[in-house]
Amino acid sequence: MDKILISGIDAVTAIGVTPEERTMKQRLSIDIEIWTDISRAAQQDSLKDALDYSKVAGLAMEVCRSRDFHLIETVAEVLAARILSDFPTPQVRVVVRKVSPVLEPRVSYVSVEIIRAR
Repeated sequence: MDKILISGIDAVTAIGVTPEERTMKQRLSIDIEIWTDISRAAQQDSLKDALDYSKVAGLAMEVCRSRDFHLIETVAEVLAARILSDFPTPQVRVVVRKVSPVLEPRVSYVSVEIIRAR
């Protein structure tokens, strides 16, 4: 099985455990890996035979804008479920990074990675 990897989707969402933390939107960086057969698309050189990764990236943005979240784990689960329901893939891997989430000690990001299948 082939894979499509979409790396570094830059999303902004209201996320955090406390209401105060959710008042300021925060940056997430999202990677999505989708298992799919690309052979027909490659042979035909046609988007109509391919999984349109711009729609997958757009879905990630839509999910992040859809509501407030407490946890990046929830963002990952909601996104994986939507991809599995909206696209012809048997399996998806989602990585969600919360950029600069902690003031002390300073860290670059915290991430969660999940793999879900039908």
